[in-house]
Amino acid sequence: MATESAAEKTGPGAPPPLRAVFLRLGVRALLLALALFVPAGTLNWSAGWIYFLLYCAWSFGNARLLHSRSPGLLARRVISFQVSSEPWDKAFIFISAPLFACMLLICGAEGPSCDWGAPGVASECAAFLGVAAAYALGTLALLSNPFAVGVVQVREGQSAADSGPYAVIRHPMYLAAICFSFCTPAALGSVSAFVPAVLLAAAIFCRTVLEDRFLTRQLPGYGAYAARVRYRLVPGVW
Repeated sequence: MATESAAEKTGPGAPPPLRAVFLRLGVRALLLALALFVPAGTLNWSAGWIYFLLYCAWSFGNARLLHSRSPGLLARRVISFQVSSEPWDKAFIFISAPLFACMLLICGAEGPSCDWGAPGVASECAAFLGVAAAYALGTLALLSNPFAVGVVQVREGQSAADSGPYAVIRHPMYLAAICFSFCTPAALGSVSAFVPAVLLAAAIFCRTVLEDRFLTRQLPGYGAYAARVRYRLVPGVW
């Protein structure tokens, strides 16, 4: 079990200080900007700015929404440090961050010099819509599941989420993450970045399977929920 979060210590549902949340999110946004624009060697990159501003709009807007709707979850995702007890989940966390960073760095190095003409612009626009859709799905999943922290764990009083997107698929957060991984290189105009993107998506896919097995064993009622909601990621497929 993870250690008690700061919000939980101050009382059930007590919101974390919004200033502290925004400070941490600001650091993440800065790291994202550095990963994109330092290898790019220029600030004259419209796709990079759109990607960065889209991230900032979602990150801070999502935090503001969770601050009022699910403060405990916001504290656990942003303020407190969560530890997984599962070796395979620790391995995923260990490899996913470098893969994501590598994807962004390659996008920064290749994106500004890419010129695919009109078809490329249309593809980038579609990819940005995919990124926005992934953000929206992620927010819906967070609002529907107060236990959707960044590590695999079962907390006291936890139950299987079955509302919102969880009424259709069992792992909407992972679907959003996979969509985000594939759309990022396309939005930023990088072909080589699809290599770490595919590896990251494959790691998320494996985590989906392993987490499903873990929850079936450890979370009361999850077996019945899985029998009712048959598909893990894609309705009608898997």
